[in-house]
Amino acid sequence: MKHGISLVCGVACATLLLACAGDPPPETTTRDPTPAIRATIQSNTTQSPVPIPTATRHPIPIGTPTLDPPRPVQSGSVLTFTYTVQRGDTLIGIAYATGTTPEALQRLNGLRNPNALQVGQQLLIRRQIEGRAPSIKLIPDSELVNGPTAAAFDAATFIAQQGGYLSRYTEVVAGELLTGAQIVERVAEQFSVHPRILLAALEYVGGWVTQAQPSEDQLRYPLGYKRTNLEGLNVQLNWAALRLNEGYYGWRLNTRGYVRLDDGAYLAIGLGVNAGTAGLQNYLAAISTLSDWPTIAESDGERAFMRTYRRFFGNPWQYDFGPLIPADLRQPPLALPWRKGEMWYFTGGPHSAWGPGTPWGALDFTSANVAGCTELQDWVTAAADGIITRSARGEVVQSLDPSGDERIGWSVLYLHIGSRDRVPVGARVKVGDPIGHPSCEGGLAQAAHLHLARKYNGEWINAQGATPFNLEGWTAVEGPREYDGALVRGDRRREPCQCKRPDLNGIVR
Repeated sequence: MKHGISLVCGVACATLLLACAGDPPPETTTRDPTPAIRATIQSNTTQSPVPIPTATRHPIPIGTPTLDPPRPVQSGSVLTFTYTVQRGDTLIGIAYATGTTPEALQRLNGLRNPNALQVGQQLLIRRQIEGRAPSIKLIPDSELVNGPTAAAFDAATFIAQQGGYLSRYTEVVAGELLTGAQIVERVAEQFSVHPRILLAALEYVGGWVTQAQPSEDQLRYPLGYKRTNLEGLNVQLNWAALRLNEGYYGWRLNTRGYVRLDDGAYLAIGLGVNAGTAGLQNYLAAISTLSDWPTIAESDGERAFMRTYRRFFGNPWQYDFGPLIPADLRQPPLALPWRKGEMWYFTGGPHSAWGPGTPWGALDFTSANVAGCTELQDWVTAAADGIITRSARGEVVQSLDPSGDERIGWSVLYLHIGSRDRVPVGARVKVGDPIGHPSCEGGLAQAAHLHLARKYNGEWINAQGATPFNLEGWTAVEGPREYDGALVRGDRRREPCQCKRPDLNGIVR
């Protein structure tokens, strides 16, 4: 079968990808979120670096970076998961997704009836660790996150200069015809993953950046995720971005200290690595088997991923920005994002900011007038002063930084904003100015609502932690599961609910 240079893949295709990957789509308003798995371990020219448009940049170390202090790990070679059962789960499905057997799960958890799982039930899952990923830093954090260093990189120009298949490719995504460069840039923006790492992965596996005509297999699975009906650039890039974020934030937040290979084997993350390296190892593991992993994950060598990266961009450490998140980071004042005097309802506690693998950094709200997916008349309003940098497909992003670039400093994502009256790109807004109306636009949603999340230097910020989500004194508290938790102000507490109860989840601005 001969492939053309165009492909049609809409929302249904992307949704299928994520479902088959064991994850929900990037956005959902249901209270059955991502299964909560937390674990412990027991002619190509090099592009010259260009100035980064930011006030402070750390010295650039060239050479071999110093390893971080090793983290404590569980003795022995057993990986222990805590898995929270979600609606629709079966014991067979859980076993398949985690690389074990239904019988092993039944014995370990004392399950008398394997068909009687309850939503919210926690299961222990144990797997043998087959070894450890290399203890060497491959890339700085700033090369995985779509942050300040990405502001100096023009992906579209780079793609055009290489003149490969990607430069001529088009695909219909959710009814819109996009070029290959536009797809790369969109995935980089939405997931906040650096376009350089996406392009290096696309070349390493698929050869799309430089080759005029990749092989049939490379055309189908350009990022290496070989699953039936999950073909084409957009779906594959979405999957790769998910894996990169999953490893990055899992390491940053100390919730994931392992990688899973494509053949089902588990490895511990290398000692002393950084989050950027952990994210890259997580992606590379997903396209490797235990036998070929050592040559793919090393820092150099004929089959090493990093050889492709260096061929394109040179030494990754020349771009090192240093810590993306300052130790003393404080959130600027943020207002409740609706008009004064109105009561809105808190419908979703801390949950993934953009798809599984990202921190529980988002909160959901809706108004009293919600009725399914009908776009509401009520206004979402600006939580702070700033510049609108993106406004399309239900997504509105506001930069709070003087640069007006969402990759630098603080930015706020307002998701599910309907197209009617939506604020345009370039608008300078003040606190309380209209942003648009809640809807189901942008991702999957069962009812019109607002999904609100924060980034700093491109990194998604957890709702609870060193820099908690604070809206006019209402501070976010995580629950044991995504979408649970609370907002607390003094002795007042509001809990998320798919209901309209002023005393439970109602908040007046």
